[in-house]
Amino acid sequence: MQAKKNTITKPAADTTMKKHNISFLILEKDKKVREHLLAITSKLISNIEVAENNKLALRLYLKKRPDMVLADFEMESDNGDTFIQQIRKHDKKTRIIVMSAKADPELFMQAIQYGVKGFLLKPIDQVQLTHLLVEQLNDIKLERDFEKEELKRLEAESERDKSEQILKTLSQATALFFRYGVSPSNINKILHLIGKATHSNRVNIFRNFEEDGKKFTGIAYSWVSGKEYDQSDKLYLRKIPYLANSFLGWSDAMIKGRPIKGLVGDFSDYARKILVDNGVKSFLSIPIMVDNNWWGFISLDDCEEEKVWSAAELRAMETVAFNLGAAIYRFRVEQEMIRLTESLENRVRERTVELEKEIVDRMLAEELLKDSEEKYRMIYENASDGILLIQNKRIVLTNPSMVEMMERMPRLLIGKEFCDFVVPHQKEDVIKYFTASKGRSGNNMNVEIRIPGKANKWLELKTTTINWDDKPAFLVFSTDITLRIKAEQELNQLNKSLEERIEKEIRHVKEQQELLVQKSKLESLGELSAGLAHEINQPLLGLSMGLDNILLATQSDNFSPAYVKSKLDILFKDIERIKKIIEHVRTFSRVQQHSVLEKIEINSHIRDVLVLTNKMLQCDQVDFKVQLATHEIYVMGNPFKLEQVIINLLSNAKQAVDEKLKFEKNASEKKKISLEINRKNAFVFITVTDNGVGIPKSNISKIFDPFYTTKNEEMGTGLGLSISYGIIKEMDGTIEVESIEHKYTTITIKLPVATK
Repeated sequence: MQAKKNTITKPAADTTMKKHNISFLILEKDKKVREHLLAITSKLISNIEVAENNKLALRLYLKKRPDMVLADFEMESDNGDTFIQQIRKHDKKTRIIVMSAKADPELFMQAIQYGVKGFLLKPIDQVQLTHLLVEQLNDIKLERDFEKEELKRLEAESERDKSEQILKTLSQATALFFRYGVSPSNINKILHLIGKATHSNRVNIFRNFEEDGKKFTGIAYSWVSGKEYDQSDKLYLRKIPYLANSFLGWSDAMIKGRPIKGLVGDFSDYARKILVDNGVKSFLSIPIMVDNNWWGFISLDDCEEEKVWSAAELRAMETVAFNLGAAIYRFRVEQEMIRLTESLENRVRERTVELEKEIVDRMLAEELLKDSEEKYRMIYENASDGILLIQNKRIVLTNPSMVEMMERMPRLLIGKEFCDFVVPHQKEDVIKYFTASKGRSGNNMNVEIRIPGKANKWLELKTTTINWDDKPAFLVFSTDITLRIKAEQELNQLNKSLEERIEKEIRHVKEQQELLVQKSKLESLGELSAGLAHEINQPLLGLSMGLDNILLATQSDNFSPAYVKSKLDILFKDIERIKKIIEHVRTFSRVQQHSVLEKIEINSHIRDVLVLTNKMLQCDQVDFKVQLATHEIYVMGNPFKLEQVIINLLSNAKQAVDEKLKFEKNASEKKKISLEINRKNAFVFITVTDNGVGIPKSNISKIFDPFYTTKNEEMGTGLGLSISYGIIKEMDGTIEVESIEHKYTTITIKLPVATK
């Protein structure tokens, strides 16, 4: 440290110097000197504070904590301490440059004791001050660079410690996986180790699964550092759809083996809401791959602070996930090998006698397999049943299961073309199958194999293309499906026979239905026979009386051709009436071979019914009222079947009013039956109402059942309403019943109106 001579120099302009981003404090009571110092230092320093006394300077110092101070050494405070002394009470390391107007050695020595970095004499030389400032600025830069490097070193050591801790956990996890296998207890121990090593609040393992053809993922295992982080009550985390909003992007990334990490604010709105609802502030998920397929993922949740995952932690966790995937795959393979081994042992026990004969061939096959033990193990790990390795159309390797299926010694299989063992008509298909399977995997085919001296077998083939000795080959997995094929053939035959029987039964049922309809018609005609006889007797009586009149006229003088002609016209009308009645009864009673629907006019056929039923009702003193439609109404149906329904309803109504009079002899009401035809919109309603015995409420739901009746055997079989219901349904109509016991019954037929 050197003192400058007491000379005054003018500051030189320097516009090339780079300003440093440090804080600087100037203490000088003289205004001109302060301005002079500010002009010099502002060229090098961007952040400068200026004070004119100790009190203000100390306040600025305590507030700003400047990196460097330029102060008059002789300025004292109220208590007699200099500003330099006050600074040193608070900080021993602040860089200080002092100024003095005296070249006093004692001051110089005192400044050294206070650890100042420079001593300048007033007036201040710009060059000397600039040189001293540059020197101190460089030192400050070096110190800051050193501090940054030291901070980086400490961070690196911290990352190394974290990585070592995670790697230690990884080592323990790997030991658990490969020593004790994959089990819930082992996985829970590993999650505990991972949580402690990474200082996470929650560690979960999510596993993918399918349900009803849809893909989901959900929590399979979980560890938490405290009860407040437990998620076991959140059932929706156990079944998350792959395609649920933002999870689509996550699944796409993890299928490719990429992790998902970040702070809560880094995620999309939907994902952020889910994470916030679960108390997560920072999140890391590492995909678990099993046999190159995405099995699930490990998630680490930090619920207390926004943690940034380091590259070392990420690599270590990827290694943990990789080893977990490898352990799961190994567990699968071991289970498959155990299954295969047990299956083979069972088959060996069942075929002990045959194996004694095949021992020589078995030993030969074992010798061949020993030459490529690693390849043999790979084949067994990928196999689920019989295995063939086919290269250049020929069988190169086979396993014991395939030997059993083919029922041939290995020496009769190896080196032969596979198509030689299939039935002749499938050879071309097998050749095309292996040609089409080239470059693809998972193709299936069913083939029929010839078995010497026995019935043929059916095998299901599934092919995978591989490289064998640097050449393309087919790895063929085979399953014996002989029993399944036989069952399918028997089932097909049974179905064919069943279809024929069903068709036969349907024809029989239709025939029975036609017989029932015809029986119902004949029953109706039987009930109407008295009325029909009366309808025919009337014109017959007219015929008899007319003929008598003609005979009498021939014996009198009044006989004339005009009189005879008028009488004959009347007689022919009676004959035509008899003819129409007989013709209608004949047509009505005829068996309807084909129930073809045709357009019929309701009023016309109701009139035909009245011809048959009027006398039946009048003879029994029934007050029968008929209200036909005012206009023609057409419907689609069979006219005679519709007449049969109306006759049946009127017959039932007559029996109901007769029954009421029979059991209620003191009844004051007359026997009443009404028939009304009404049209509403696109439907016609045919309503038959009687004041007979009515129907009990409990029986109304049964009256349309076949053979259900409350009548005695002499009055009917109970088929009438059942047949009527079927006829109306044939016409796309409905039939409804309303009744109160001992009061009335109303039956309403509703039919769609046909256009004219």
